[in-house]
This record gives sequence, structure tokens and C-alpha cells, in this order.
Amino acid sequence: MKPKIYIICLAVFSAIALSAGTLSVDDSQEFLEKRTVLVVREIGHQLLQHAGDFTSRVLPVKKIDKNTFQLEFQSKFAFVPDSLVKIVHQRLSSANLPPDYMVNVYNCVSPEIVFGYEIRSKNSNVMACMGRPQIKDRYRIQIQFTGGYQASNTMNLWWAVGFVLAGGTLFSLFNKKLLKKKSEPDPVKPTIEDAPSIGIGKYAFYPDRALLKQGQEQVELSDKEAKLLGIFATNQNQVIERDRLLKEVWEDEGVFVVGRSLDVFVSKLRKKLQGDESIRITSIHGKGYKLEVVA
Repeated sequence: MKPKIYIICLAVFSAIALSAGTLSVDDSQEFLEKRTVLVVREIGHQLLQHAGDFTSRVLPVKKIDKNTFQLEFQSKFAFVPDSLVKIVHQRLSSANLPPDYMVNVYNCVSPEIVFGYEIRSKNSNVMACMGRPQIKDRYRIQIQFTGGYQASNTMNLWWAVGFVLAGGTLFSLFNKKLLKKKSEPDPVKPTIEDAPSIGIGKYAFYPDRALLKQGQEQVELSDKEAKLLGIFATNQNQVIERDRLLKEVWEDEGVFVVGRSLDVFVSKLRKKLQGDESIRITSIHGKGYKLEVVA
């Protein structure tokens, strides 16, 4: 009976490998283009957030030619070139898009380039005007993949090889599991109570999980909210300067934002802590903020 199971498993993985190896280039190319459009829109979304704009729209991405995509915005905004470079690099890299590309930023009322740079995987990069903040204006951004932009049959072949190797590995693991005479007990999964926490009034704050808990109620935090609350939680009832908050939450990661962004995130934290009336985040004029917790 067992040999039949093994044969069926191998047949299934062989069929998957064959399907992966025969995917058409046209289908792969279409998928790559759609994914690129989504990634470019995400770049625009993050740029507006770093500029303190959380409401205006990112306009539909335009495909200028087979290698170039254009990003446009509904409203004016200012940006720091260093932040633009970092956001574009992070999003393109995480999506496994081509590593060679050129970015040009245009003023919407003229064809002149106000900022641009080129990234090369094999040669030195071309950077200009880094660290010079650009004024608030209407911009359009073009991202051109200079090293080619197309799916290939080679990638499909590697997918097929990967499936075959995965099939062999799973076959080996499945075989060991069937021949094992004595089953082992399932490991105990760690609960949230096992994670380190900081008490804030009636709340328990779990920095590693970006989570607030009060009784059975759990409130999830974004990465920036968790970092900001972490500073407040370890300095309760103390005034924390705005410059320190901006530096530790954003600038230490190479991102430079306006003070308005800090105010927005503080406002979000106030709403998420409103379940405990003994807690409040107070603005200290000319200095910063203080997390007040009444004992």
C-alpha cells in the first residue's frame, strides 16, 4: 500500500513541475507588469506618507514604454531625495524586480528633471543632489528599468527544477514519518503572556509584537506606532523632545520627515490608549510630548 502512496506523490509533483516548466512567456510577462504597477503605486503611497500626506490620491500608474512606468499624484508635496532613494530601493528589491533602473523626477508644468539617479548592479551608481530637500510642488516620477524588463523561459525552468527538488524532499520526510513507530507530542506554542511586556496604566504593551492588551481586548500597532510608544513607555511621566522622537523613529533608518508626521502618529496613539482614562499624551509647547500615567 505504501509504495502506491509514494508513486502517487511523485506523479503529483512531476505534473506540477511539468506545468511550471511549460508556462508561457506571455503570461509571465503580463504578471510581471501587473506586479510592477502595484509596487510603483506603493512607492507613491509611502512617499506621500513620509511627506505627512495621508489623504490625497496616488493617480493610476502609466506605462510609458516596455521598460518605463510613470507615477503621478493628485496634490503637491515636498520630498527629501535620500528618502525617495531608500523607498524605491526597498520596494523594488523586496518585489524581486530588475536591479538596474533609472529614476527621474519631473515638475508637472515643465519637461525639466528636478532630481534623478541611476542604480547599476555591476557598475557604480550615479547619484546627484542627495541631501537637498525639494520644495512642495506637483511632481511626476518615472522609473525606467535599464537592464531589460521581461520574463524568460529560464526562470520557468528553475521553477520546474525547484518543484522536483521539493518533491524529493517531501517524499523523504513523508517516508520517515510513516516509518516512525512512536509519535512525539506537539510542542507547546508560546502565548502572548510569554512575551516581554511593559505596563502602561491598565494596558500591557508588547514591543516585540507591536501589541497593546487590556483584559481580553487586543490593539494592534503599526511598526512606527510601536517604536514611538516604546520610547514613551520607557520614559513615563517624562518630557521627551520632538527631535529625539523624530531621530529614533525615523531618522535612524535614513528617513527624514516633517514634524507633522510625528503629530499624526501621536494622535493615533492617543486614540488607541483612550480605553484607560488614567493615561494621556500631553503636548509640551516648544519641547515635545509627555506620556502621563496617573498611579
